Amino acid sequence: MRRLFLILFFLLAVSTVNAFSIDSIYVKQYNRVHYFCSDSVFYKLAHHGFIKSVDDLSDYYEDIFNYLPLDKQLKEISRVRQDAKKYNSSELDIEADYMYALVLPVGENNDISYKIAKMEEVVKKAERQNNMVMKIRAMEAIFNIYWKSSLYAKAFAQTYVIDEQLKNITGEEYPGRGYAYYQIGRAYYFFRNYDKAIPYLRQALKPPKYYFDRSNLLARNAIGSYYNLIGNIDSSEYYFRSAYFSVDNVKMKPVIDAVSLSNIGKCLISRGKPDDAIPYLRAGLNRMLMDNDYELASDVSLELAKSYLLKNDLKKTKTLIDSTQLFIRRTENTDLYQSLYPLMCCYYSKVGNKELALAFFDSTLMINKYFQDKYSSLILLKAEQDLYETKARVMNEDMKAKEDAFKYKIFYGSIIILIISVGLIFSIVLYHRNRMAYRALVYKNQEWASEMLPYASYESADVLQEDDKSEEKAIEEEQPTQEDVALMKEVHELVSKEKIFKNADLTLDLMAKQMSINRNYLSKAINQTTGKNFNTYINEYRVKEAIKILSNEKSDVISIDAIAFDVGFNNRTSFYQSFKKITGLSPSDFRSNKPTV
Repeated sequence: MRRLFLILFFLLAVSTVNAFSIDSIYVKQYNRVHYFCSDSVFYKLAHHGFIKSVDDLSDYYEDIFNYLPLDKQLKEISRVRQDAKKYNSSELDIEADYMYALVLPVGENNDISYKIAKMEEVVKKAERQNNMVMKIRAMEAIFNIYWKSSLYAKAFAQTYVIDEQLKNITGEEYPGRGYAYYQIGRAYYFFRNYDKAIPYLRQALKPPKYYFDRSNLLARNAIGSYYNLIGNIDSSEYYFRSAYFSVDNVKMKPVIDAVSLSNIGKCLISRGKPDDAIPYLRAGLNRMLMDNDYELASDVSLELAKSYLLKNDLKKTKTLIDSTQLFIRRTENTDLYQSLYPLMCCYYSKVGNKELALAFFDSTLMINKYFQDKYSSLILLKAEQDLYETKARVMNEDMKAKEDAFKYKIFYGSIIILIISVGLIFSIVLYHRNRMAYRALVYKNQEWASEMLPYASYESADVLQEDDKSEEKAIEEEQPTQEDVALMKEVHELVSKEKIFKNADLTLDLMAKQMSINRNYLSKAINQTTGKNFNTYINEYRVKEAIKILSNEKSDVISIDAIAFDVGFNNRTSFYQSFKKITGLSPSDFRSNKPTV
């Protein structure tokens, strides 16, 4: 009986091998050979559907299909099409279309239009079959194609479409829902739009039900990085530790744990605790090197170098700097140079090599300029992104009752045109009136600036202005004395001819010292004869001088700020305030409304 059982088991094993062929592929990046049986994966998909085969299918794409050369990828697709006919499976048929669109090469000049068109055909076909899962998978693929081609505006337009679809499906219906939210959140995070990124990342913070779904752990590390970035170290460390101590049984958990440990180490560096950070960073680095993941290792190696530099252990710092450079060269993770160059500058400065310290200081300036330009370009791309989102919303609006809507558009359009026309006419009339009023004000101020006051005829001054009282001592109201008038003649000579008002540091004390008189006498003379305090009196001369300069057409090439400093104001704000208060116009309005020859 036992022999019969062994024979039957052997025959079953042989028949299974014959039915499903085993193949293998060498993955150079990880220095591993992966064995696979695609027949069993797609048999399961055809007979049990996407939900029950999602883990196997995810492994197949991540570990096998993406590393196959194009000719073998096409053979795999051909095999799937044969299985679709063999099992009469519409699920396999559309999967083959999806795979074909994935492997299509990019055309000349990064032309992805044909690739996108084929993937959009998959979207439409899935919609006709009411296959919501494949529809969203194809939409995500379109997003990835745009993103990898740096067509960020179109990629963000696709995130809006994906988001709308995700609202109509549950995690039970689409196991990749959490990861889709994570991808959208990371896209906004890349663009430094944290206000949009964090809500999407939080949507992914749910315990996974499938082995392939790492979105919960990845989102926690991303949110922790955001809090570290803004200086909220407590919240940052909470998210990193919650990821590390999570009980999620998912693919690549050890690698993600290594990332979480390294991120905890970064938090400890931010707290100024390099000794505590080093064990976390070492543990993370060792795990990453076990998996030959040099991109992650380069970042952690750099953080270790920072820790040892803080401890003034220059030998280990140099060793880790060299390791970081080696890892960067292996993975082309050149973005890390923005953090590496400043560290190397500090290192060589500490060891006394001024030449290399200056060289890496220059490199830091250059790489920072590169990233500054890159960030500026992202701002422009962000504007394009908003444009595409707007278009997507417009296309998604209800289009019922088009004929009635068209009639209303004509009716309301006519009213709007009429209102706009009347508004334009009113604006033109108002503009000309204002222009004439401004011109009159310019003439009046030009006359005021050119007049010379006969100080011998000063009469009793008005009461001191309210806002001047805090600056000058209270002075009894009385008629200006002959001494006051005589003193003001000297002041006028000094101010108008020597133009001492151009000195931005001029004060009442300085002027009194220059005239060899008591400051209180000088203050009294100015107040009793002009009704103004010292600052107001001097600022009027400065404004008069500015008016004379602005009235000259040749001065149009001179900036208003330069004129302000030239006439004695020490900042732009005080010049604008004084000029507006005295003339009723801003300097720019004065310049734009002055008469032309």
